[in-house]
Amino acid sequence: MAGWGGFFGKIADQFQGRVERLKNEKERLLNERKSLLSGTCTPSSADRIAVIGVRIAEIETILANKATDG
Repeated sequence: MAGWGGFFGKIADQFQGRVERLKNEKERLLNERKSLLSGTCTPSSADRIAVIGVRIAEIETILANKATDG
């Protein structure tokens, strides 16, 4: 039966909680924004930075609401 524990552990690793996914997405977006800011400014990179900023704000709001919920 030890095999089942490893199996279910792997499944649990595949399905992260919502908060963890949001934290990971925020980190990825922050890294992408940093990379874009260090490069040459183009209209497309400026648009992407704006989109990233909006999404980071959304994630921070969701995380703040989660913190007050539980």
